Amino acid sequence: MADYNHKIREKENAKEWQIKEEAGVHKGNVHSYFNKWVDEDQTSESAGEDLLVPPTEHPRVSVAPRSHPPPRNPNQLQKVNYKKPFRNARQREVITFAGKRDNAARAAYRAGQPPSVIFDLGVPLTEIEPSVARVQRAFEEIGVRFGSFLLPERSLKDTKISIWGGQKVIDDTITELMQWRSRSRARQQMLESRPSGKDNFAKASSVIGDNWAAEEKNAKRDAERQHYQKAPQQGQKFKSNGYFLWPNTEIRAIDLFGPHCEALDSLRIEHRVYILFDEARSVFKVHSNSGAERVNEVVRRIENTIKEYVARDHRPVTLLLVEPPSPADYRPNVQTVTGPFLGVKQARSKIPVLHGEKPALDDTTDLTQDAENLTSKNKIWTYRATQKVLERIPYYRGYLRMRINFGTFALVKFQWPPGAPSVPMEKFAANIQLPGTKGTLIRNIQSDRTPRDILERCRQARDLFQAVSTSEQSLADVPPQYVAMFYLRHPEKMDEMVQLEVTFTANNAKEKAFEGSKALWIKGGKPDATTQAPPLEIFNIRLHSGISWQLQISMENTIDISRITPRMEEFARGVKFMEPPANEHPAISGYKVFASSPTLPILGMEQKTTFRYSLKAQPSCIFELSRYDEYNGTDPKYPSSTQWAASFYDRDWDVKLSENVALGVGQSASWNPHTESFFRARNASASQTPHTGFIDLVRQVQAVASFLDTLKGTLSDSRLASTANGISQETVSESESEATSE
Repeated sequence: MADYNHKIREKENAKEWQIKEEAGVHKGNVHSYFNKWVDEDQTSESAGEDLLVPPTEHPRVSVAPRSHPPPRNPNQLQKVNYKKPFRNARQREVITFAGKRDNAARAAYRAGQPPSVIFDLGVPLTEIEPSVARVQRAFEEIGVRFGSFLLPERSLKDTKISIWGGQKVIDDTITELMQWRSRSRARQQMLESRPSGKDNFAKASSVIGDNWAAEEKNAKRDAERQHYQKAPQQGQKFKSNGYFLWPNTEIRAIDLFGPHCEALDSLRIEHRVYILFDEARSVFKVHSNSGAERVNEVVRRIENTIKEYVARDHRPVTLLLVEPPSPADYRPNVQTVTGPFLGVKQARSKIPVLHGEKPALDDTTDLTQDAENLTSKNKIWTYRATQKVLERIPYYRGYLRMRINFGTFALVKFQWPPGAPSVPMEKFAANIQLPGTKGTLIRNIQSDRTPRDILERCRQARDLFQAVSTSEQSLADVPPQYVAMFYLRHPEKMDEMVQLEVTFTANNAKEKAFEGSKALWIKGGKPDATTQAPPLEIFNIRLHSGISWQLQISMENTIDISRITPRMEEFARGVKFMEPPANEHPAISGYKVFASSPTLPILGMEQKTTFRYSLKAQPSCIFELSRYDEYNGTDPKYPSSTQWAASFYDRDWDVKLSENVALGVGQSASWNPHTESFFRARNASASQTPHTGFIDLVRQVQAVASFLDTLKGTLSDSRLASTANGISQETVSESESEATSE
């Protein structure tokens, strides 16, 4: 009987899956989209011929690239037994698209239950907040905080609000609504007390007014479509119906999108469709009266979510590459200097440095040839790893950043011979590629020069840098950019930390005036406390100088706007720029130029002062020199500790990756996911290859790294001396925690 019932279900499933083509329903064949990810070496084989391929002879320093698991497609996925968890499953972040999980109140609304209470606010919602979008945002934020769900009874001009939830939830929600009304009245009274402020308002014919009217129109339309979040009435007929058979292998649809597929609410509202999921048959049902085109688009985007899941489920790519020193800087051995504590568990790190006497070689041909071989191999491995990750990045939704960071490389996990004071450089270069080796890049370039000397050397490097803006005549005219970074405890969840970054840039129209350009809320607090690994990290370790660099593609774990509470908004608005005294230069003295309101307790605060220069050889590339000041001492105006950091990027990277911020569910970026589009050749010529731009970029990075070597002063020599004096060579054990970039 069980086999017979199983066959019946298979027939019903197959019958429901057979959709007529004339009805315009998408069949959803997902396997063809993953053909380019089946062959691991597809991009690798086409990447290296035109690069600097090493000679056939075996080099003295031979390093094998770290192996990574091949890309997967649904044909290779194994079925998961959801009743019993894997014993040997790898520990990693669970990929899910449902960041806004339904609470019990919203689930009751979806099930068609009547509201628990209809509350009369006393005044129309449009009088409290004229913006429809802000009303919806306030309702969403209140519902998230208190576990309720709110909707206007009929329209925003009505005074009544429908509320779903339990009794305590409703009481807390009503209290917050009354406080929301009081805050709005206080804000209106403050505006009315400033009649002169009306002169600064935009005119009705301005572009700002047109955009505001368009946003209001879209917000009202979205408010009318809220009922598509509910299930349709039993027996309701539709003009267009679509189905998509979900490949129920590694992850179930309800685990990815939520129990009620709440991650697809944006599709429901945008296309005015009902989306249901039949868990027994593992099939999505899309119903609409708006035409088959909308149904086809929704089914296509549901299908594309598989690509996003597969792309984000890949292991992050990490490469540790040793840049060979020149014959003049070559030393035979490598020792480690005790580094700072890093990571959540404050694991002790080790900084590798060269050690030993310089070889007395009259003929340096072998060393030069070995260095060229390893440099060429490093370029090939960097190019292939970057290309492999870029193929997946278009399916990432969120705030992505691509940067080349400079700093000091430190080891957290590394195989070191017990009791050995040093290891040969060839053995170190080989062991650093072994599985389990973990390192990080400390953002501090560890310069012992004065701040005035550092800035003066940057302004004198006119052969390498130029001003970014045409309004700046020289490098000395480049204004700083200030960023205030506050580390706070979440006002509603005391066990969570959040970080606020407020950026102030110079106003060219007003001399010595800085205006706030953006405020960004990030989860996790300080950077070394985050648990989300970047998709790409390639470390280029320069043992001979101490200034290493890292090519990184990271994803900021930003906080959704519906999770930003009124207290957090009030704190962000209270961050003000304070003009320093005439005799104070914050870039030199670290004088604090920010003031904040005491609405939230501050756990820590950093001030970032950044100078931006463009490269003379490639103006689209930007070099940033930043000073980080931390204020934890007795004097609140001057820093207790200071670090200098540097980074490098192409402005075109930010333009391309900014498209990922606005992506919806099932959408992908339109930019070309190849290295040629990110690494453009400096000079167009008939002899250039697809890899010319990448080789040009590596040259520019090496030039910047050589310039940073001049900023370190004599610190590099002191590190070698301290190593020679017998600093303990402790082995970093496998039990110590992994560190992230500080």
